[in-house]
Amino acid sequence: MIVTNLYEQVLLEPSSGSNSLLIVSGYATASMADRHFADLDKGIGIKVIYGMAYTDGVSVVNDTMFKKLEDNKPFKCYYFSDPYPVHSKVYIWMYNSIPRKAFVGSANYTQGGFLGEYQWKEAMAEVNPEKAFEYFSRILKGSMEIGHEDINEYVGLFVPLEKRDNESSDKVVLSLLTRDGTTGKKSGLNWGQRTGRHLDQAYLRIPSDVAKSEYFPPRSIRFTVRTDDGFGFIATTAQDGSKAIHSPEGNHIIGQYFRRRIGIESGQFVTLEDLLRYGRTDVDFYKIDNETFYMDFSV
Repeated sequence: MIVTNLYEQVLLEPSSGSNSLLIVSGYATASMADRHFADLDKGIGIKVIYGMAYTDGVSVVNDTMFKKLEDNKPFKCYYFSDPYPVHSKVYIWMYNSIPRKAFVGSANYTQGGFLGEYQWKEAMAEVNPEKAFEYFSRILKGSMEIGHEDINEYVGLFVPLEKRDNESSDKVVLSLLTRDGTTGKKSGLNWGQRTGRHLDQAYLRIPSDVAKSEYFPPRSIRFTVRTDDGFGFIATTAQDGSKAIHSPEGNHIIGQYFRRRIGIESGQFVTLEDLLRYGRTDVDFYKIDNETFYMDFSV
């Protein structure tokens, strides 16, 4: 039985000699898949069946980012659509159509399940790969691709914390201004405004009290962010003291988003007047779970 270093022993080391990974998991997150792809050799594909999708529904944040992963990675996601919950966790390493190695146990395909930062106690064990592949194939027959035209008839998508009042304990407000009340010459939304950088590079500043509260995940954990206008991106905390939110896909993603939202050109310097004209100098974050956040920049 495997009780330590699950990520390395189940999700990384068996990739040698394999070209795909098949997964049945009660719950799964796009941030886990994004982190996993970053650590795997290029060319290895992943197929995930989200087993509790019919019973519990799927966060629209995760749904958005699963679709984005399908557009950019060798990734496929399915929602189990029969009215019987699938809570099992099965991982099968394949070479073409041949199952090579398989594991079953308690760990969901989430960072909380496989990475030690959250101190979850999980266990996995190696099993017969042919039997595991038969199980995956059976569950797949009761599943639908996430882009299926009829998926909404079987799987509910929800935004658990779309709007809350200002007293909500699930909400933090991040200022887009520096401590002296400006947008910063070479920081924040204008981080890339210097020689040799992508002009759109940006980060969101996390106040020290929020960083110390551990509201956002530790630096090694990726999390998904969905905005009030339907945009989504993968993020991490970064810099000394976890005082900023970056995007590991490229920090220009954050800068381009805010420039588009406030109505200025890509690469343009963001001024205080630009934000005031738009109507906001801060942004609200709502915590759905340790890997999922909702960002509200509406006026």
